[in-house]
Amino acid sequence: MTASSPLQSAPTCRLESTFALSGCRPFPLSAAEMADYDGHYEYWEAGVAWELRDTSPKHERPSARLAELIGDIAKMRGIPMAMFGTADLQERGVGGSRIRAAQADELIYVDYRYDVPDVFVVGDLPLPDVVFEVDLTTDIRDRKLDVYAAWGVPELWVEVPDADLPSKRKRPGLTIHLLEDGRFRERDESAAFPTLTAVEIHAALNEPSTSAATVETVRRVGDIMGRRTGTGPEDDPFLGVERRLSRREGRQDERMSMLEGLLETRGIDVTPRFHAEAHRIAALPRDTVLRAALESTSLDDFLGRLPP
Repeated sequence: MTASSPLQSAPTCRLESTFALSGCRPFPLSAAEMADYDGHYEYWEAGVAWELRDTSPKHERPSARLAELIGDIAKMRGIPMAMFGTADLQERGVGGSRIRAAQADELIYVDYRYDVPDVFVVGDLPLPDVVFEVDLTTDIRDRKLDVYAAWGVPELWVEVPDADLPSKRKRPGLTIHLLEDGRFRERDESAAFPTLTAVEIHAALNEPSTSAATVETVRRVGDIMGRRTGTGPEDDPFLGVERRLSRREGRQDERMSMLEGLLETRGIDVTPRFHAEAHRIAALPRDTVLRAALESTSLDDFLGRLPP
């Protein structure tokens, strides 16, 4: 998703900065130009933007997997959550002048009840419950970690994806940073998602498809969050319908099993034809079906006594 930048048209420009972002290249971008710039950048300050030198599917995949994980937890909780990928977080001064800006890989809001802005200005809306960053070729500690802390971001997840050749890059894993007394401290568990551990998040983001272990994690965390809000899977539009249909089908299966047993006790053989008519039989009133079963002498007789 990296867009072309002014640096590509002016490769020899020299920029002064008191810091450097690993895995990124700087390019000039004035505060005025920021308003119309629709490309992707990692960080912006004092007229200099930093963009990734390389993007690859390995950088983008964790965000896609994260959306699935958070979406599944939200379904179990019964209330939607909001995620905003590569949205701008900006710090502004008097008159709306831009001071600093950052684009995270994801902004996660556990409860979001506001209009969606073009830019998330620090102080205008509550900060995200979790900011998510992928450190594939970059290092959050270069600059963004301190800026997120200064802004008051309560929780930061930093993912280093699994690698084919781990020896050639940083150690894979996910780190949870919680803001405590104005500083980020590494913790094993999330505060926004109770009992959800860094190990569990990393595993979910790197598995090829959702594992049984991740399903159990989703169920546990979603259940805890749902009990806090008095909601659950029944309140989710999709899972609620699925569960009601499942219960209905379960009752129908139980009813058909009892009917089959009743016919067999009366010496009536249950053939494949009975099962072929199962949906029609299950839709009929219970008393009608029982009367037919008690009065019939054969399967043909039973089926003939039922309304079409």
